[in-house]
Amino acid sequence: MIKTAITILATTLFVACSGDAHDHDHGDSGHTDSNHAEPHADGEGDAHGPHGGHVLEVGDHVAHLEVLHDEGAGKITLYVLGTDGKSPLAIEKAPQLKLLTADGPKALDTKAQDDSGSVFAVTDTALKGQEPQGRVTIVVNGKVYNPGLEHDHDH
Repeated sequence: MIKTAITILATTLFVACSGDAHDHDHGDSGHTDSNHAEPHADGEGDAHGPHGGHVLEVGDHVAHLEVLHDEGAGKITLYVLGTDGKSPLAIEKAPQLKLLTADGPKALDTKAQDDSGSVFAVTDTALKGQEPQGRVTIVVNGKVYNPGLEHDHDH
């Protein structure tokens, strides 16, 4: 009973502390279609990036993250994209995944996949068989962002 309570408390603290200080709503204040081009959406409303993955917005259109999840291999590949959601954007530090798993919170460090500074990946058993729940911690232009891994990019 105590172990269950501690696990629930740790998970709650993990989620609360990993919130994005730069989260924003998608109101129309200063937001026009001419400010940026969005990745194309399929018939279900999910935005897809140039590599076929779902796209997460980073900050207030500071950048985008394209997420490709291979459930069978337990691998996530992240493509850091510019404001247009298409062009590669180099960053200095590899993003980190902060997951909520059945065993509690788990942090996974990604590794650069090439010299571009815009492609990162991680493989772990926690990524096998189901969609991951949690956030990505990414630093863009010296600011830390924590977009959620959810599959909706409403505009």
